[in-house]
Amino acid sequence: MFIAPDKLTQKMSLRERMIYEVARSIEVAYSLCDLLDKYDVELEVHADINTDPHFESNVALKEAMGYILGMGFTFKAKPDAFASSACADKVV
Repeated sequence: MFIAPDKLTQKMSLRERMIYEVARSIEVAYSLCDLLDKYDVELEVHADINTDPHFESNVALKEAMGYILGMGFTFKAKPDAFASSACADKVV
């Protein structure tokens, strides 16, 4: 898990915040690419977004999935995204 504290003053909708978090995750993923490629390790990007439409974060699911897959990474979302399920809610 990587923690990068980021404090924004502008108000964002839930969808904007979810996509912003995905963008930050992709930045970290790209910074690790050379090292992981060297050891032939496939990187998954886990989004703190639920696949169940009953959860509010689901509004950003399709956009986040397209963004992550379009950048060449494997996409995982809750409940299959262990990093999101185990870590994201623990760090505030």
